[in-house]
Amino acid sequence: MGISEILTVKEVAYLLKTTCQQVRKMIANQELPAVKVGREWRVTMEALAEFLESQ
Repeated sequence: MGISEILTVKEVAYLLKTTCQQVRKMIANQELPAVKVGREWRVTMEALAEFLESQ
């Protein structure tokens, strides 16, 4: 897995055309798999693709 395959909450929000707050809610509700790095959440491109396919 390369660094370019890991997205921040802000990047995910931009791709989904929503807010950072909404992305954090989706992570908290376990709708979108994510990993916490320090104080920030990170989402892999694979997890985002799976999320979009399931919707």
